[in-house]
Amino acid sequence: MTKHTPTGFADFVVRNRYSLLIAGILAVYGIYLQVDIMEIDAAQYASIAREMQETGQYLQVHFRGQDYLDKPPLLFWLTSIPMGWLGPTALAYKLFPFLILILGLYATYRFTAVWYGRTTGILAMLMTASTQAFFLMANDVRTDGLLTSWIMLSVWQLSCYLKKGKMIFLLTSGLCIGMAMLSKGPIGIVIPAAAVGGHLLLSRQWSKILDVRWLLVLLVVAVVLAPMCYGLYQQFDLHPEKEVYGLHGPSGLGFFFWTQSFGRITGDNPFNNHAPWHYLIGTMMWDFQPWVWMWIPAFWFKVQSLWRRRFDAVEPTEWISLCGFVLPFIALSFSAYKLPHYIFPLFPFAAVILAVFMVQHALRWPGWMDKIQLVIVHVFMLAPLAVIFWAFPVHTPWLPILWGIGYAIFWWFRSLMVEASDRLILPTVVAVLLFQIMLALHFYPHLLRYQSESQVGRYIKEAQPERIYWHDQYGYALDYYSDRVIPNAYGPPVDSLPPGTWIWVSGEALPTMPPNRVLRVYDDFQVSKLSVIFLNPSTRPQKLRKMYLIELAAH
Repeated sequence: MTKHTPTGFADFVVRNRYSLLIAGILAVYGIYLQVDIMEIDAAQYASIAREMQETGQYLQVHFRGQDYLDKPPLLFWLTSIPMGWLGPTALAYKLFPFLILILGLYATYRFTAVWYGRTTGILAMLMTASTQAFFLMANDVRTDGLLTSWIMLSVWQLSCYLKKGKMIFLLTSGLCIGMAMLSKGPIGIVIPAAAVGGHLLLSRQWSKILDVRWLLVLLVVAVVLAPMCYGLYQQFDLHPEKEVYGLHGPSGLGFFFWTQSFGRITGDNPFNNHAPWHYLIGTMMWDFQPWVWMWIPAFWFKVQSLWRRRFDAVEPTEWISLCGFVLPFIALSFSAYKLPHYIFPLFPFAAVILAVFMVQHALRWPGWMDKIQLVIVHVFMLAPLAVIFWAFPVHTPWLPILWGIGYAIFWWFRSLMVEASDRLILPTVVAVLLFQIMLALHFYPHLLRYQSESQVGRYIKEAQPERIYWHDQYGYALDYYSDRVIPNAYGPPVDSLPPGTWIWVSGEALPTMPPNRVLRVYDDFQVSKLSVIFLNPSTRPQKLRKMYLIELAAH
């Protein structure tokens, strides 16, 4: 049977299918650059970076004038730079992390291509970029996007060293590992070490394991970390009288190299949310969508391959992706404090495992599993309809029309694919793009109208009141978008504040305020804690809290 050859525009789409999908993903990432910064973590980090840019103190990190000892400073350094050009905006905070996230995707492609070729590399990059985790990292910018990207850059450079033996790759890998550690601590070296070290052990490359040139990597890492270490030493180790997070006289260096990361396993770190050992397995079922169902047999096949080769002295293709996923996943599962984004840096390795499997075995993919994947992608495509017609109804027809066009493109794109791996993977990317476009253009902008801190913060920046305080509810976005550190009203008695003072106060505390006039009223909701009650327009008022911006009048 002769295969139909597309002509005209369809031929253009087929020939440029990868480039078009990559461009679509980057376009959605770009839309997220303009979406408001979300509470809690991202807004706090943005506020710290704004304060850093304002004070010019880059080696000693402060938050609202107090010592800050939690995350390393790279995110604050990078995001503070555009704030000097663009002011306290979402774009200023997200710009450099966005660019580095793209660099990490490119590294995923190059790492995979080193071992398996260009096509497999492109598919691994596409699947990584289209996970829910990566769209979230492009929108809700924290330290994980930087960590993930620098890790993939490091394993790409380390792979080049293993293949070519050139010293330059050790230098660049050391630079990338150092940047990963500046992003989120020792996990930045643990994951590359587990990935590459596990690969060398499983492939029995004893001479490379004992190669003294690995010390060059550590030397470069030490040079990269030197400015941060100096700042931590100056800020904390020289001041044993300080108390931070309930820790008396903490060592800044000890906290960075041990307490913050390994202390979560040993119990030295006070943070503990008592998440069960299988917590990260459950979070992966959403954050690695839409690929989880396809990934399970791919992972099982990779493990079986390892078992079959356990007595094989011949060097296998690569075990970096398997070790880079499994070993850190196990270690993170023993952490006393777990959050979903902890495993985001492992997803590129998972995508590589799936991409290799699909390229090599897609022709044997059972039809019934293809149907299940089709159901999954339809959940993604149909979910936005509940948003635009129910949760946040649209009042113009252009968004439903855009959805209809996207749905038609999905089926048309699926009909054009000839290669088995393309037919399984690429239409799924189209479906995810349709889902994310609806979120970026409609859902998040409407949702973040209920993040009152960013809304009132912009108004405060525009109005520039002489004196302003917050009373009983504070949000990190309040400082960021108002472009100032707003003090609380508990220091000076509220009754002693002069007329004309502005206060940000909740509806519950409003009756306790001195005589005042209301300037603005806002509906408030903690947007990171979505619920059906909030999404349902008829029950949403039950979840909303009234917030008031008031001006004190003469007594």
